[in-house]
Amino acid sequence: MTTFLDLVNRESEGVRRKIVVTTAVSGFANAAILAIINEAAKTATHNTLNLRYFLMFIVAMALYVICLRVSSAEMNRVMIDLVHRMRLRVSDKIQNSELSALEAIGKSEVMNAISQEATIVADSGGVITSALQATIVVIFAAFYIAFLSLPAFVLTAVCTVVGIFLVQQNRALSRHWIQSTKTKEIEFLTYVTHAIDGFKETKLNERRRDDLRRDLHRSSAEITALRMKTEALLSDNSILAQSAFYVLIAVVVFVLPRLIDTYTQVIAEIATAILFIIGPLRLIVGQVPYFAKCNEATAAILRLERALDKGHDAARNGAAKTAIALPRTFRSLTLDDVRFAYRTDDSELFALGPVSLTVAAGEILFIIGGNGSGKSTLLKVLAGLYPPAAGTIAVDGTPLAAVDIQSYRELFSAIFSDFHLFEKMYGLLGVGEPLVADLLREMQLERKVRFVGDHFTTLDLSTGQRKRLALIVSMLDQKPIYLFDELAADQDPDFRKFLYEVLLPRLKAEGGTVIAATHDDRYFHVADTVVKMEYGKVVYVQPKSV
Repeated sequence: MTTFLDLVNRESEGVRRKIVVTTAVSGFANAAILAIINEAAKTATHNTLNLRYFLMFIVAMALYVICLRVSSAEMNRVMIDLVHRMRLRVSDKIQNSELSALEAIGKSEVMNAISQEATIVADSGGVITSALQATIVVIFAAFYIAFLSLPAFVLTAVCTVVGIFLVQQNRALSRHWIQSTKTKEIEFLTYVTHAIDGFKETKLNERRRDDLRRDLHRSSAEITALRMKTEALLSDNSILAQSAFYVLIAVVVFVLPRLIDTYTQVIAEIATAILFIIGPLRLIVGQVPYFAKCNEATAAILRLERALDKGHDAARNGAAKTAIALPRTFRSLTLDDVRFAYRTDDSELFALGPVSLTVAAGEILFIIGGNGSGKSTLLKVLAGLYPPAAGTIAVDGTPLAAVDIQSYRELFSAIFSDFHLFEKMYGLLGVGEPLVADLLREMQLERKVRFVGDHFTTLDLSTGQRKRLALIVSMLDQKPIYLFDELAADQDPDFRKFLYEVLLPRLKAEGGTVIAATHDDRYFHVADTVVKMEYGKVVYVQPKSV
């Protein structure tokens, strides 16, 4: 398993030597300042400046500041670039993933990984440099103590080991609590998403709002409790570790002079050196919890990547290695005993199929049935967004397994019930503003929104108006097959009549194929074929001639 330090080691390969050398020089210079001050103090007089030690101090300070700045800047650049690449890589994997895999992961976990967790990793550059520099300071200072007194050095080493042991002894427990906190933070983000996306619904139902508020408060309280437990544990470890060094000073000052006669000559220098390294040691001990958080943040991002890869790899492995690309025209689309199943939000299994169906090019096909009958799922299977678990989909007799899946998906322009609108006309950049303006007028939206420079001026529209805007984009795509999931819902009667009796026949006349899920039995006569679904199965297929 890749850890945070593994990641840092790999990503800093090109500048690792530069960072280590400059940090080492900075740490040596920091420790040298201690020795210079101690030696200068021995020769200090009231009226005389020891120019030699003063110049040495200035050189040591210059080396310390310059090298620390260089190493910090390089490490910050490494970590910021690392997160930049990770975010781009995750974003690409999201777009290359499959819908079912993305739905299984959940939006909250994705957003948490590429925002909060990535920020923790990005901010770690200065922490890494400071911890490394502090470690080097402690090493050089320890050598200086050994030079002054070997017994004092042994005592310092023993106390250091004891301090590290005290910090590490509860590491597994603190890691467990940090992981639990991450899980609860994802859950909290889910509730916040519900509060934003479901704002209108909760505003109209006080009991629903109160129930959601209780879950929000409970989730936040659980996060708070876990964080307090974790921080208390880490704080206790830190206090115990620092106490070990204060005990060390007491031993150095009160005990060693009684055991070693010559020790009194260097007691002041040793005490100063120990006090000097307490700061760096405290920094190292204090960064242990941060590195634990970085480790968990790295693990969360890599878990997300693996989950995205798994969904993408499954789709690639299911396709033929010599897949052919489809042309933009087709004669027929056939489903033969197609099956698909997934877990709903309440963990119940919904099964689609077996479904056998043929869609001829240039026809209007309506899929009807009650809520939960499988209409939307069938549309997503048709579009290649859900891979069939069994059965085959064929285009002009060629099985989908032998077809390049993306070229198959490019046959469709879809407006699903949970459609998303982009402010910018992605995929159609450069489309003429007069053409879009004409369509806005036809959709009765010219007073609500304008199209300027590849952008719609607003998306703050009613649900029905947003669907009309999505319809404009779909028509501009000029794909061979149009998939519409309850497109007429939320429309006024006049526009609904226009949609069924004017617009859909026009799309057909222009060579398009329309597959629409609908409840509007008043307009079933517009369709060439009506397919009824119940409980995930096709109940009947009724051609227009019947």
